Amino acid sequence: ISALCAPMRYKGQAVGVLRVYTGQAHTFDWFETSLLRSIAVQAAAAIDHARLDEEAARAAEIRHQIEMAGEVQRRMMPQRPPEVANLELGAVHVPSLAVAGDFYDFIELPGGRLAVAVCDVAGKGMRASLLMASIRAMLRSCAAAAGDVSRAVETVNRQLCADTLTADFATLFYAVFDPPTRRVTYVNAGHVPPLLVRDGQFCHLTTGGMILGIVPDRSWGSESFTLHAGDVVAIYTDGLSEALNFADEPFGRERVEKAIRTAIEAGYDAEGIAKQCLWDMRRFAGLQTRFDDTTIVAMRVR
Repeated sequence: ISALCAPMRYKGQAVGVLRVYTGQAHTFDWFETSLLRSIAVQAAAAIDHARLDEEAARAAEIRHQIEMAGEVQRRMMPQRPPEVANLELGAVHVPSLAVAGDFYDFIELPGGRLAVAVCDVAGKGMRASLLMASIRAMLRSCAAAAGDVSRAVETVNRQLCADTLTADFATLFYAVFDPPTRRVTYVNAGHVPPLLVRDGQFCHLTTGGMILGIVPDRSWGSESFTLHAGDVVAIYTDGLSEALNFADEPFGRERVEKAIRTAIEAGYDAEGIAKQCLWDMRRFAGLQTRFDDTTIVAMRVR
């Protein structure tokens, strides 16, 4: 018959309304009104805290799922480089988030040949990581059957265009090494040009074409060359060269070349060359936040 309503407010935000009723006509006095207001305020705080606890639990579950996805993704990367005659291999992979859009892979092909792939997917987070896993699976499925590097890249591109949106694209460097002849055949699909170091001189490996995932019937050119004893090939993603320091200055290709030269002069193996590049970049960037994944693969001829 009679009712009293009090607003439930917490930190200036309306949470709800608290209502009390009587079974007979009643005039609420100041004490009853103040008491209901006090209860409403405390109830609003309790409700808001409960919501925060629920959101924190949901956020923790999401973080756990992302960490599990990151663990699965890291297991997709080779745990150690394969043993290849005449060739040392080393790799470093540092994601900027729990999951990454970069990947590298070593694929053993018929005849003792070895395929080396480094890919950088546009974007970051879960979307990029799912696309990365898809491209890796595509490449592995067609590497042996494609016959040559250009055809393998073209097959991956057609599948990528068919299954994704226009905004989903990637850069890829794909090379095949033949141990007996030391012959390397490669395709660069819009990737940061890897560096071939021979007798202290740097050569950029640029032959190929545009990025993957844009034009389905695109073709890519390839190039072959023979590695000599002591040659080094460094393949990396733009997370290395575009890392910024606190002055917003990028690490840059010149510093990458300097890091590689320093490692070679020190007599480091392939893994040491990759780690030297990462170490020099980290010293340059300091504690500045890194917004992109970093992947480095080094090949050194014995």
